[in-house]
Amino acid sequence: MKKTALSIACISLLISACDDSNSTAAQVTNKKPQQTTTTAVEIKASDITPISAMLIAFSAPGVTAINAVQVINIKANFGDASIDSTTGKMHFKPYVSDSRTVNAEISAAQHNYQFEINYQIDNNIYTLNGSALPLYNGKSNKPMVRFSKVALDGTVLSSEDQARAANASDWSCVTDNSSELMWQVPQANGKYAFDATYYWGDRTINNRDYSEASCILGNDCNTDNLVAVANTEKLCGRSDWRLATQAEWQTLLDKKLFDEDAKQSPINNFYFPYVDSNFDEAYWTNSFTIYANGHDISPVDGDWQGSNALVGDAHVMWMGEDFDFANMPPRSTNEPHFTMLVNGTVIPDKKDNEVPEITAPLTPQSIANDVDENANWKSRFVKHGPLGQALVKQESANWTCTSDLAYKSALPNTQILWQRISKTEPLKNHAQAVEYAKQINQANECGQTNWRLPTQNELKSLLINVEPFAFEFYRAGYITSVLNDTIVEENSYYWTSSVDSYKPETKHWAVAFQDIWADSGRVQNTEMHRVRLISTTRLQP
Repeated sequence: MKKTALSIACISLLISACDDSNSTAAQVTNKKPQQTTTTAVEIKASDITPISAMLIAFSAPGVTAINAVQVINIKANFGDASIDSTTGKMHFKPYVSDSRTVNAEISAAQHNYQFEINYQIDNNIYTLNGSALPLYNGKSNKPMVRFSKVALDGTVLSSEDQARAANASDWSCVTDNSSELMWQVPQANGKYAFDATYYWGDRTINNRDYSEASCILGNDCNTDNLVAVANTEKLCGRSDWRLATQAEWQTLLDKKLFDEDAKQSPINNFYFPYVDSNFDEAYWTNSFTIYANGHDISPVDGDWQGSNALVGDAHVMWMGEDFDFANMPPRSTNEPHFTMLVNGTVIPDKKDNEVPEITAPLTPQSIANDVDENANWKSRFVKHGPLGQALVKQESANWTCTSDLAYKSALPNTQILWQRISKTEPLKNHAQAVEYAKQINQANECGQTNWRLPTQNELKSLLINVEPFAFEFYRAGYITSVLNDTIVEENSYYWTSSVDSYKPETKHWAVAFQDIWADSGRVQNTEMHRVRLISTTRLQP
């Protein structure tokens, strides 16, 4: 019995020990793995704070200054994203790239500036989507959105549509806020189609070495007609469309956007989506020029299908890497090329073909009393359009300036242009006349930026010497034809830049345009007289 009882006691003790909750024996558990959560967040334009033209910042969900160091796996589809450890804000640099093959600006444009940024905190993964449109430093040196899309009626697109690509939104113009110029955007089709070509100015006949221009204006395919259509229709709410200067083109084009291999033009293809179709092709500027001998080996006068001084040339902007090459040759105005219009305050070109005051004597033309010079005005003068080109239709009443050929043999490489004026233009004292010339140059009138007051020698060249010639009896000339804007009356004085040698501080010479006894006189600078400006330029580089 004792043995049995002892055995039972031992067995009980053993069972108790095996069931002891304080036992150090290994325990078997089933732990569940922690789940990863993914959160997608849309970053609105109003959520973004521009720090500089190259950096924007916005709040990153789940991130604070306290846990900023715990953020890992930050990735962006373009540019560079990081967390500011001080503020916990997301910092995004759209134009930073570690790629050696794709330029950062091109990469951003290829993504339509739509960023996707991913990052992780613990088991939480965040995906941020938004738009980082190009910025520039404004006049107050604060970063601002550079481009604004504008609808056909002139309405600025909403912030949502500003960020949408061409396949999801429509716009007809783009305002470059950095230059304050509005550009016409080539379209897929229609009057402003990307593949339409135009002759320059009022030209209507193609150069024989080129095909004819092609467009659907319902009129001759030239830039004058394109400008007229845009202004008549008030494209994008504007009626001051024109061809761009070379300087204006250079504010828009950017070598960082050029890609030879991808055939990408040096223009932002997010805002101008169809220009890449004309890669390395020429676009007209408003810069007219003349090669005295033309481009033809044997130029023929009056040959509108050739390349000569009559047809003239205009500078173009090539959609290639060398768009800013200063010595790029111009093209004959009768060649068909592409065009984009612009409006806004003119940014004039800086030209190096200015000719200073003409010192060679310009003897007034002698005409017999029984001869009417007005009947033969075309033998001396040529009417020019607003960009400086000789007009095809010389009988036109719409012209801006006229070139004087009377002294061509004495000055073979100099073009003398006279401004067309208005009889209702207010009189000016001498200081006002000088300021007026600055305004005309700012407007790039007749394609020139070197308008000035003529010297006495230059202005008197517009007078006519009548019989008996030996006594130099002068009168105003061509007053019923090309110079019918001249006021002809007693003491009808026009200012010159020639100072009175006796009183240079207070007097200048003025020329009286009268029907008899027209001549010069020294007048007080404070007197009020008329103004006709002159431009003298070198024809052949």
